Amino acid sequence: MDSAVMEEVLLDVRGLRKSFGAVAATQDVDLTVRAGEIHALIGPNGAGKSTLITQICGEIRPDAGQIHLAGRDVTAMPAYERARRGLGRSFQITQLCLEYTAIENVMLSLTVGPRTIFSIWSDPRRDAKLAGRAQSWLERVGLADRADVPAADMAHGERRQLELAVALAREPRLLLLDEPMAGMGPEESARMTRLLAGMRERYGILLVEHDMDAVFALADRISVLVYGKLIFTGSCDEVRQHPEVRSAYLGDAAC
Repeated sequence: MDSAVMEEVLLDVRGLRKSFGAVAATQDVDLTVRAGEIHALIGPNGAGKSTLITQICGEIRPDAGQIHLAGRDVTAMPAYERARRGLGRSFQITQLCLEYTAIENVMLSLTVGPRTIFSIWSDPRRDAKLAGRAQSWLERVGLADRADVPAADMAHGERRQLELAVALAREPRLLLLDEPMAGMGPEESARMTRLLAGMRERYGILLVEHDMDAVFALADRISVLVYGKLIFTGSCDEVRQHPEVRSAYLGDAAC
């Protein structure tokens, strides 16, 4: 990838703070994600990772600080406006229409994408052109042969792949992935790791994940959040060797 593209900052978080009563969930957090980069966010349970993600997405407002998306201040923007400006997200708990087939889930996502307009009287599931676009997204995540399977009948790992297709169909530039390997077995996790690795050059990715094998396999940079504070940001090797990080979170996983 061109170095100038790689240096483009898609997400720039500065001095982000959020408290709930006496509990400081995020404390002056600074974080960036560049185009073509996978930036992992790790930390123990209760570290504030989910609160940080929900602030970036616009689901809750920070008490202080700023969030810039591709150079635009989006701190006061609602979540749907951030999505329109290129922010995509997958959730820790899969968010799909379980009664719909895989291709119908993606088609539904396409109907709320930035370039699609439909009559309120039409049924988008009958649109052949839309179905073709949805099928191409299923192919990209390895679900081409599962298009007509209801999401309720899919394996857990397949649902996670489908959720990724749903997010990608909205044509984001920046993806926030909240524990995409959660609940997966070793084979499913390895499959998802390969899939995300192949997406690196197309998107900037902020990856929240507890699977440290996946994190070390994927991340260009890692930020470590503990009790609402970022205690370190660096490369995989730097994080592995950092004494405070090993003490607070990694332990033997750093070896």
